[in-house]
Amino acid sequence: MSASKKSDLFLDVIQTHKGILYKIANSYCKESEDRKDLIQEIIIQLWKSFDNYNHKYEYSTWIYKISLNVAISFYRKESKRLNNINLNSDGILF
Repeated sequence: MSASKKSDLFLDVIQTHKGILYKIANSYCKESEDRKDLIQEIIIQLWKSFDNYNHKYEYSTWIYKISLNVAISFYRKESKRLNNINLNSDGILF
């Protein structure tokens, strides 16, 4: 498959199933900017694994599985980052 056809197919698949991306991002992120970052990371991972897509599964299943795994990793990293921020009694970072 040509690179152009591959990218067109990928964009069509993402557009068709974008609801899955938003549902997962909304479930794992409270802040709008975090949701945008997570969706971007999910799309990057989907693109990286697009050549390995197994056609015996539905695209929606494939997207959901990858999206969920990326969201869990994103959530863990964000939780660790937030836990590393220390505040003194006055609420000032130190």
